Amino acid sequence: MNSGPVVLILRSRTEQLRSLETIHKGLFVIGVLAVLLATVLSFAVARTITRPLAAITDVMREVAATGDLTQKIAVRHSNRWDDEDARLLATTFNTLTDSIGRFQREMSQKERLTSLGRLSTVIAHEVRNPLMIIKASLHTLRQPNLGADVMRDVVRDIDGEVVRLNRIVNEVLDFARPIHFELASVDLNALCRESAIAAQASGPGPEVELDLDPAVADVTTDPERLRIALVNMLVNARHAVNGNRTGVVLHTRLSGDRVRIVIADRGAGIEPSELAHVFDPYFTTKRGGTGLGLPIAKNIVEGLGGTITVSSVVGRGTEIRIELPQRT
Repeated sequence: MNSGPVVLILRSRTEQLRSLETIHKGLFVIGVLAVLLATVLSFAVARTITRPLAAITDVMREVAATGDLTQKIAVRHSNRWDDEDARLLATTFNTLTDSIGRFQREMSQKERLTSLGRLSTVIAHEVRNPLMIIKASLHTLRQPNLGADVMRDVVRDIDGEVVRLNRIVNEVLDFARPIHFELASVDLNALCRESAIAAQASGPGPEVELDLDPAVADVTTDPERLRIALVNMLVNARHAVNGNRTGVVLHTRLSGDRVRIVIADRGAGIEPSELAHVFDPYFTTKRGGTGLGLPIAKNIVEGLGGTITVSSVVGRGTEIRIELPQRT
């Protein structure tokens, strides 16, 4: 067997490795550039969406914080509003706020007209009756040979009706004009005791039972305004028990950084259809009432940073719950 010469050819791989390294570097650079380009493009696309959404969000926050429905999202023909969905959202929001604002204006007008109608009823009934009594009393005073006892009775009647008229006028004015509060530190339990005494002095009726929490310390509030509100509600509660000698309780409780005042009566209660209107101005089911006691109390309590709610069960009684901050 013949064997020929064997030739071994050795080639260096250095050149190949260099070529591969060059290719790898080129691919790496292209990859980096592609990522950077994609990032820039993504940022540009995101800006077309996030910038208008940020403008919409800012206006929504402003409306939520202030309740000002006149705030509008300015939709301009610029690159900022190139996104059609964002433009549609902004336009829809503006239309919605316009509709809500128009609805609120219409409701406000209706409420004013309703209040005016109720006020007319109050004036026609509550003012005319005292005037008729005063007129009749003056007619009696014109009679000759009027006895001293009769004269005293007539004068007392006139004085009582003048006081009643003055109360009606004051209640209407208190409800109509803005309340200016004068804050001071006051012992809430002592204020409740004074209010109970004043309510009991207003006329016959049950005593007000006191259940006062010793943990309730001084609170910062307007003592005189709060006293007016409490007396109003306590007088109403005493009237609600229909002559019973018991049935009105005034509670105070400390609840965290707030204080709770509860006025409960065991009277006839309020019908559910009427309960929804107890804070409406001039709404009353009580003969001789103006329907302004609870609305005035509500204005005072809310002006002091508190809340007031009423719950009632027919045949079992009514409960008024007030919560106030310790520091207004």
